[in-house]
Amino acid sequence: MNVLIIGASSGIGREAAHVFTREGHNVICSSRDEHELSDLASDLKVRYDCEAYAVPVDLTLISMVNSFVEQVFQIFETLNCVIVTAATMPNDERPYYDQKELLNTAMTNYLGIAAVLNEISKRMMKIKAGTIICLSSPAGERGRQSNFIYGATKSALSTYLQGLRMKLHKYNVHVITVLPGYVDTLMSYGKVSAVFAVSPGYVAERIYKLSRTKRNVVYIPVIWWLVIGILKFIPETIYKRLHI
Repeated sequence: MNVLIIGASSGIGREAAHVFTREGHNVICSSRDEHELSDLASDLKVRYDCEAYAVPVDLTLISMVNSFVEQVFQIFETLNCVIVTAATMPNDERPYYDQKELLNTAMTNYLGIAAVLNEISKRMMKIKAGTIICLSSPAGERGRQSNFIYGATKSALSTYLQGLRMKLHKYNVHVITVLPGYVDTLMSYGKVSAVFAVSPGYVAERIYKLSRTKRNVVYIPVIWWLVIGILKFIPETIYKRLHI
């Protein structure tokens, strides 16, 4: 299986690259950190005797999308699976109305991802095969004052993925939306106690198992399905007074 991982230089994406190559699959590792990608690809080749490539992409630069996709398909004639773990969290030290942070978060978490998946899915439609697994977040299921800019981009991403899933269904291309809760990564460092977070390796293993299924929306761990269900049930008049 030929696999593209966007967001592979750290956290869940890096662990996913190890899991898929360990299981005998070929990978293209992508993120904006070119140095980290090269080191990762070299490590994967030596460790698992596999095909591993580094192709950098900056999701905030829409102008890079077409050339990035062309590079990917020059390496692999067909892609069997695309995994998107790329994401960014606005800087807590800046106010929510900081326009630079708003634009960077929207481009990385939604617009850049949508632009890439639009181009890749167009090619998958032609061969009528493929799986797209993209990480969104429970934070996008209902707005919270603590991170509503981040949550808004994830809400947009989840809606996009739902529509893409419907669009591609008749072409035998499956889209899986994964909503991890707190994950013990640099992005979540200091925001939650480690005891409430799952490891990147755990999420990566789940992603690998999901790549062989036809699931639609998956919470990791499943307790988040219940948590979000309760939050959605709270009336807005009460919800807006909560300090969450």
